[in-house]
Amino acid sequence: MQDDDIPKFGPRKKLAKTLAQRIIKDIKISKAPVSLQQVIEHLQTKCKLDVKKIVVGEKVSGLLVVCKEVDAEYATIGFNGAHPWCRRRFTIAHEIGHLLLEHGCNKNTNDGSVNETEANQFAAELLVPTIFIKKDFAKIKNVQDLAKLYRVSDQTITIKIMDARLI
Repeated sequence: MQDDDIPKFGPRKKLAKTLAQRIIKDIKISKAPVSLQQVIEHLQTKCKLDVKKIVVGEKVSGLLVVCKEVDAEYATIGFNGAHPWCRRRFTIAHEIGHLLLEHGCNKNTNDGSVNETEANQFAAELLVPTIFIKKDFAKIKNVQDLAKLYRVSDQTITIKIMDARLI
């Protein structure tokens, strides 16, 4: 992808989805659920990444800390261990999205919401790949059953079904 292909303003939703699809292809995942452990191990071959449960307030789902040194870069994803497991999965995927999309800490509210949109798009595509949900929705119409299959919340699967224009 060339710089001209990347939008200068607004969410880069297509890029976020493409990055998630590339990981799924590289790891050779062919059906739900997507293993976050495999994703993390794959990313660890490319960068120093650590994922840890953290103790934080209820309003904090997770965080990403990136340390850049002259000859190396280290990243740690922290997720709220008190949240339900499907929320923790989405949080980890979301923070991986921030890492791969190279989102920095920015106090500009508009940039922050764009970054959050992009990270959410990445997480949704990583955990519920469009190509998988189209096949599975043809067989399973029940939202709760699909959410269990993909190991995500009912809300996440509903949004993904609507985004894929299946309903």
